[in-house]
Amino acid sequence: GENDIKVLVLKWCDGTYLEDQDKFRYSGIFREVFLLLRDENHIRDIHIKPTLDERLENGRCSVELDLCGKVDVEYSVLAPDGKEMECGKVRDGKMEFSVSSPALWSDETPTLYSLLFKAGSEYILVRFGFRDFSVIGNVLYINGQKVKLKGVNRHDSHPILGAATPLDHIIADLDIMKCHNINTVRTSHYPNDPRFYDLCDEYGFYVIDEADLETHGLDLLGNRDIYTNNPDWTEAYLDRAELMFERDKNHPSILMWSVGNESGVGINHVKMSEYFHSRDPKAIVHAEDCGREMSTLYWRELKDKTDEEIGDRLDNPHVDVESRMYPTTGDIWQIYVNRSVIKKPLFLCEYSHAMGNGPGDLKAYWDMIYKYDNLMGGCVWEFTDHSVAMGDDIYANPKYVYGGDFGDYPNDSNFCVDGLVFPDRRIGNGLLEYKQIIKPFAISMNDDKTSVTIKNLRYFTSLSDLDFVWKVEKNGKTVACGRLAGTDVPAQESREFALDDAEFTSSADAYCYLTVTALQNGATRWSDVGYEVGFEQFKLSEDSTTLSAVDSVGRYATISCERSDGNNSITIKTASAKYTVSTHSGLITSICDNGCELLASPITPTVWRAPTDNDMFVKHKWFGKGYHDAKVKCYSVEIIELSEKLAKIKADLSMSGPKLRPFLHTSVIYTFLAEGGVTLDFDVKVEDGLPYLPRFGVQFLMCEGNEKLKYYGRGPIESYRDMRHASRQGLYECDVHRHFEHYIRPQENMAHADTLWASVASVAGQGLLFCASDNGGFSFNCSHFTPAMLQAARHDYELVPLKETCVNIDACQSGIGSNSCGPELADNLRLKQTEFSFSVRLLPVFVNNIDPFAEIRKK
Repeated sequence: GENDIKVLVLKWCDGTYLEDQDKFRYSGIFREVFLLLRDENHIRDIHIKPTLDERLENGRCSVELDLCGKVDVEYSVLAPDGKEMECGKVRDGKMEFSVSSPALWSDETPTLYSLLFKAGSEYILVRFGFRDFSVIGNVLYINGQKVKLKGVNRHDSHPILGAATPLDHIIADLDIMKCHNINTVRTSHYPNDPRFYDLCDEYGFYVIDEADLETHGLDLLGNRDIYTNNPDWTEAYLDRAELMFERDKNHPSILMWSVGNESGVGINHVKMSEYFHSRDPKAIVHAEDCGREMSTLYWRELKDKTDEEIGDRLDNPHVDVESRMYPTTGDIWQIYVNRSVIKKPLFLCEYSHAMGNGPGDLKAYWDMIYKYDNLMGGCVWEFTDHSVAMGDDIYANPKYVYGGDFGDYPNDSNFCVDGLVFPDRRIGNGLLEYKQIIKPFAISMNDDKTSVTIKNLRYFTSLSDLDFVWKVEKNGKTVACGRLAGTDVPAQESREFALDDAEFTSSADAYCYLTVTALQNGATRWSDVGYEVGFEQFKLSEDSTTLSAVDSVGRYATISCERSDGNNSITIKTASAKYTVSTHSGLITSICDNGCELLASPITPTVWRAPTDNDMFVKHKWFGKGYHDAKVKCYSVEIIELSEKLAKIKADLSMSGPKLRPFLHTSVIYTFLAEGGVTLDFDVKVEDGLPYLPRFGVQFLMCEGNEKLKYYGRGPIESYRDMRHASRQGLYECDVHRHFEHYIRPQENMAHADTLWASVASVAGQGLLFCASDNGGFSFNCSHFTPAMLQAARHDYELVPLKETCVNIDACQSGIGSNSCGPELADNLRLKQTEFSFSVRLLPVFVNNIDPFAEIRKK
């Protein structure tokens, strides 16, 4: 007859206390719901248990069926190519079969077998794989190899559909991961859409399947263990473990079962672990909070004790791996490498918080992970920005919003906008950095500089699917190129390759770089032929020639200098340009080239950058010292040298916030050359005991119309002291309005480290050239937004670009790090020197009529 099905969706219930994950609190039904008409007598459940012998040479598979009523069941075993290998009838709900020399499942070789069951009118197909996941001692082995987990944390998240994720959206996520060398996914912090696991089986991803359990809201009460250690909650905890395991148990991709996240420690986690182990004796169980508690105990009580005195006090017998969130590399060394008290491998379930611009601390972790067998790898937090698309056109022009934008309170502001990709899956620079660091090969330059060594970092397959091509660039222009032959290097082996043309190394009067790039030589499910998997770049030689500034002055060029006390200025006239230095501020206030004014604001020292999300905590110290609104005070301006060839003006300056004592003093010498150009030489002294500086350099506006940017440095994406591996040294050009990374919450972006020169000019080519004074280079930013504008805006869509062009030229910036949730920025990445110097040369030029590489030789 006719039936009504009514569904009541509860927004809040007692289970809500166990679901305090870092994500939007949506209401509704997110997963597909369907009705299935079945035979009265049917198969209720299937459990497939494939195993391998000790040599991993032969497979055996036992199967348990849970039958509802009396039903005859027939089965067929299908090989990966779909051919039938065996068939028969199931007796008493159990069956076994063997496979000789099975193809093993791994992230590199996701080979799937199938079981087809016929019961009454139903056919049920279940795919499975032969693989061996084992923890032996303190090392994780996958099919006998010490595999590293190159992972991300992932939520079901869509900018328009919320937590409802269509199949093509899930596929797009996995395509992106594969394209960026990721092999592991942690389902943070709940079992993902069931179709996700089928795809992980097919693509080849290791999955840490995590129970829908997080209680970190209890931190407000000072005890995260309240429910986890309370027997009244045991049934609720076990329910989550059982539902997850029974749904997902047949997937070969599942490497570990996680009892949950940030939910303390206690008897209920032990019960969950016992359940996993009872259903699968070889199950690898993960519990993050155990590692957190162990680390706290170590630093509080045990750090000074011997290994014998510590004994097994740091052991958690109900888990199979150690797990940590956001330890420093120093912590990892001290507890997990330098000491032998930890008997299990370490999994970094979360590290390198990818919020906004960042993360900037990846390479240091992976240097350690590759070096030590007991470090399994880990999962960056996290894959995608959580944000909702709003506005009149959410498809063509979405406005991405976050906590607090709906009048909601309490909220975590933009703390969940913390992914490697943007909500629409636009690739973030942090993901490009991660891709480069975890690429499946390493290349080193040999001493002869005419050959390279390629090491295959894969564990099961050769590099035969990759073509390695190389090119040599001299001052940014390709002068030699070629392809390496026979690069099918076996797994975990190395091979040396000679470059076809060794003559390129003979050029000592230029900046020469070798770049070796790995390209897909065949199409894959996730990438086309020619897709770049990774690269390495090597400096071959650099221009060491320097010319005297005086000797380089044009024969007939002269300089004149006039001081106007009435106008509080000094005017310097060169061959084609006129400069004005204010005797009031000590700053260059005007550069007029052939009658055209280039500056729209003075060239002003600055230490401020628009705080990144990873400056979340240190920025309050910066605010407290007035870095954000520091003003420049001038003590004196004097002409210290003057001839017809050059003029030198010295200014003594300080910087301080309003009503605060100066935190920085600097003297700057402006050296003007008769042929044009001015060199700025800063000697800087910073007061002791202050927070490290965000940056030091100069900032100024160039007049409207200066839209053409060209530079020789690290590009084309942004690069910083600790986030530079995905950029490469080269010659780049673009329009200024495109030179900007549109983070959902505006912040510092698109700096370029190791820049030797940059020019900003009009369409006609008239503008300014900035040259490094030595081979170390400088860092620069260039956009239509000032740091103050970025700092003031809560959302990218609120920004209104200036007509002028804002230029920052820096000695350097402090690193990016990941301290929005991760550890504080490492000391070696901070601009914390109390004394340093900085020099840069500015030339008003027609950029098409000048050789910047010749200019940087002029000291």
